[in-house]
Amino acid sequence: MNRTAICSLLCALIVAAWPSPSWAAQEELRIRVDNRQGGTIVVSRDAGTSWLRIGQVTSPANAVNQHSYNASRWVPDGTVAASAVNAIHIKVANAAETGYGITFSLVPAGEVVGAATRKYSSVIVTDMPPGTGLFGGLGPQVGSPVYIEGTGGKLGKLAGDYHPASGDVLIIVRQRPPQRLRYIDFANEFGGDITVTYADGSREVIGLVLRPVCGIGRFEGTRYAAAGRLRANHAGVIDISTSPRALVGGFQIIPADHANDAEVSYIKTNTQWMVVGPRHQDESWKGAAPLFSGYLYPSYRPDDLIGGYANWLQRTLSRCQVLAKTGEGDWDLLPRIALDPQAPETSKPPERHRTWHIRASLDVREPLPAAAQRALMNLRAVRIRLPQELYWPE
Repeated sequence: MNRTAICSLLCALIVAAWPSPSWAAQEELRIRVDNRQGGTIVVSRDAGTSWLRIGQVTSPANAVNQHSYNASRWVPDGTVAASAVNAIHIKVANAAETGYGITFSLVPAGEVVGAATRKYSSVIVTDMPPGTGLFGGLGPQVGSPVYIEGTGGKLGKLAGDYHPASGDVLIIVRQRPPQRLRYIDFANEFGGDITVTYADGSREVIGLVLRPVCGIGRFEGTRYAAAGRLRANHAGVIDISTSPRALVGGFQIIPADHANDAEVSYIKTNTQWMVVGPRHQDESWKGAAPLFSGYLYPSYRPDDLIGGYANWLQRTLSRCQVLAKTGEGDWDLLPRIALDPQAPETSKPPERHRTWHIRASLDVREPLPAAAQRALMNLRAVRIRLPQELYWPE
């Protein structure tokens, strides 16, 4: 069965398999991290009654990053500030002097990329490969509360002056969103509607696309996410991969008030960002649900469909996927596009569902070629299909 047929079959099965909308806000997943060398990382789906071991700590954190990335300031203290295939950032507080978020991070095994590279001592290193375990389906959403486990298992909030220390036990609680969503759709045009579809099939326009996306960029974490999958979510970004794993390429969706920040002034002159905003101009979407808090987290396993599992449908429906409308077509797989220094100089778009390799340097100081800046010119709409099943274990 080809990829197009599989996509069509899944779209039909999604509607048929959608559960009832009785998804009240409650604990969905509990993560326990023993911050010591060799400490275990376990998860629970029954509020800590039983646990599944998914990895261990290879290097504990013993400090915080006093000057974290800008968007970390927009989430509540003591919560998850970002969830990605290559890092989970935890917000402690905002620095009184600068206003920047104070964070520490969990990262997968291997090379550390992104914000976690700035202060390595503020990083809990795990043995999980990027895009798996905590970084691929068993991780939290933005805004998930973080606690310290004390004597007798009692949970306490992170203090505003908290610094991780070896032997600390962290508890992260992922909660079910208050409303169950099927899809979030973005009409990729100036003034295009942003529409959510609820579990009962009803729809609501929640915002507008203020600037469409028409290019792809060098977002380094996309090498750990498959095409059409969520690479990262934080209070100021949805990062979507267009490239197969091990290659680089993707685009981002950001709130308008973040796009105007001086720290990201380069967004105004490049094409790899879709800029979005609420229907009412006096509102801010920095750290706001459902786009930038509470709903999204990376979740993907490449063997869900081809691994021969009896529960392949449950596995597939438990993943977040990004679909697209291009040209005159209906919803289909997101175009597969990668920036590849080894690609032929005359590389052109291939047939449907094949990867387009655009020759480009991966050095962010080098300008992107015109082909990358307009690679998504044919993109009419983007759909984020949210997880529709809970798969346990991963």
